[in-house]
Amino acid sequence: MVKKSPKYIDVDGYKYCQCFVPDIIRAAINYKPSPNDVFVATYPKCGTTWMIQTVMLILNKGKVPNTIEEYFALCPFLEMLGPEEIPHMTGKGCIKIHFPFNLTPYSADAKYVYVARNPKDCCISFYHHTRLFPAYYFNDGTFDDFFDLFIEGQTDFNDYFDNLLSWYEHRNDPNVFFVTYEEMKQNPKETIKELAKFLGEEYSSAVADNEELLDEIVEKSSFEYMKKTTNKLFIEMIDRCEEYAENPKAPRGFRAWSRYNANAIKDGQGFNGSFLRNGVIGDEKTELTPEQEERLNKRIKEKTEGSDVMKLWENMK
Repeated sequence: MVKKSPKYIDVDGYKYCQCFVPDIIRAAINYKPSPNDVFVATYPKCGTTWMIQTVMLILNKGKVPNTIEEYFALCPFLEMLGPEEIPHMTGKGCIKIHFPFNLTPYSADAKYVYVARNPKDCCISFYHHTRLFPAYYFNDGTFDDFFDLFIEGQTDFNDYFDNLLSWYEHRNDPNVFFVTYEEMKQNPKETIKELAKFLGEEYSSAVADNEELLDEIVEKSSFEYMKKTTNKLFIEMIDRCEEYAENPKAPRGFRAWSRYNANAIKDGQGFNGSFLRNGVIGDEKTELTPEQEERLNKRIKEKTEGSDVMKLWENMK
C-alpha cells in the first residue's frame, strides 16, 4: 500500500511545504542580522506562536497587535517572507525561524530565543498541524503515515533531533535564551522575568517593577487568551487566502503561501480545526502505539548518543 505523504518541496536538501518559494528561502539563509534583531527559533510545533506572543508582549509592555497585517508585520516568518520584509516591521517585534543553528543567519550582536519541546508531543502536534493546512494536501493523512516521516526525519524542516541538538549546543551562549515548552507551561512568571532580563535592562526593570504588567503578560500569553484572540488571526488568514493571493501589496512569499492554500481548498482540502489546538503537556487524544513508542525511543537513543539533551524531560511521565 502506498502511504500518504504531505506535499513538500526540496530546497538544497531541506524540505518545506510546497507553498514556500526556493529563492526566498535561500535569501533568508543569507540574511545579515542587525544588532537589534530578536529571533524566535524553534522546530515546528514546539511553542513558536506562544513564544512570539510572549516576546511581543514584553517588548511592547503588555500590548499585542490585533489585526492580521499588524501582527504578521511584527513577527515576519523569515523562511516564508525573506529578508526584504524585515525593514517593514512597524515596531518592536521578532523574526520567526525554524532553521537549525547551522542555517540560521547569525550575528553575535543579535538575540536568539529557542524553545524546545519533548519529541512525542511535538510529533503529535506537528501531525495535526499538517492535516490542518490545505497546502499540504494531507487532510486525510493518518498519524501512522506522519509518524513514519517524523521518525525518519523526512517532514518539512527536516529532522527534529538535528534541529534540537544544533541549538542545544549553543544553549549557554550569551545571545541565546534556551527554554523548554514545559518550563514555559509550568513556570510562566519566572520564564517571562528571565526572558525580559535577556531582552534588555529596559524590559527587565519594567517587568520587575510592575507586578500588574507582569500579570498582564502572563494572561495575554496564556493558551486560553491566545485561543480566543491570536487563533482568530490564523483562521482569518486562511479564510482570506484567495484575497491575499491576488493582493499586490502582500509580500511575495505570503502571496505564494495564500495561492497554494486557496487552490488546495478548491481541490477539496479543508481547514477544519484550530491552529492553537490544546497546548497541553502529554496529548491524550493521540497516543503512540507500543510499537511507535519503541521506535521513538530507539530513534532518541540513536540521535542523542553522547548528548544529555533528553535530561530536559527526564521528570516527565
